[in-house]
Amino acid sequence: MTSLRIQERFVSVQGEGALVGAPSSFVRVSGCNLRCVWCDTPRTSWAPEGRAVELDELVRWCAAGPRHVVLTGGEPMLLSPAAELSQRLRSAGHHLTVETAGTVWCEGLEADLISISPKLSHSTPWDRAAALGKPKLATMHEAARLDLELLARLIERFADGWQLKFVVRTRAPELLTADLDEIDAIVTALELPTSARDRVLLMPEGTDDATLRAGYLAAIDACRTRGYRLGLRLHIHLFGHTPGT
Repeated sequence: MTSLRIQERFVSVQGEGALVGAPSSFVRVSGCNLRCVWCDTPRTSWAPEGRAVELDELVRWCAAGPRHVVLTGGEPMLLSPAAELSQRLRSAGHHLTVETAGTVWCEGLEADLISISPKLSHSTPWDRAAALGKPKLATMHEAARLDLELLARLIERFADGWQLKFVVRTRAPELLTADLDEIDAIVTALELPTSARDRVLLMPEGTDDATLRAGYLAAIDACRTRGYRLGLRLHIHLFGHTPGT
């Protein structure tokens, strides 16, 4: 039987993106080709854990929950069985969101919404990897974190349902400016029309109410002037920075 290594699965509400607030079943795979310095799911990347779960069991589990299903990670696109799972879930009538960093192509993958989180340069864990005595982790991440050709291919493949989510640093104006410059360069390189800019979300870095609120306020002007969308992080406001939410 075909299986996926699953780190956790739970039912909650979507906390980010265009479907924020929608009751959803979350299936989180374990395994990632990146090592973001601020990764909020380190048990799928820095210290991966989980168990193999047969696709039949996952389909049955999702059938007992909401219509909306989120396949997330880690990086689901690394695992070829994710394509079969996506096909089966959509055939069963689920609305499927697939969360990806946009660095890997998964042949046969289906999705109603492809939620792409390209990683900016501040995500590279130079100091963290060095402190662990594993500098190659940072080198690996930096080499893989951004693939403009693949991003364009994903947007074309899922033209009817895509979003780009960028984590931005808002604790200092110069950091936000640097991140916005990178995002603007990516949007320009992808030749996104002005009408599509509301599919580009700015998500302030932070894991508590106060930090996020300050981040939202700091990012508002950039949204106004550029046409980007402010990306809320509802799950943190509701449950805190807690697994399984």
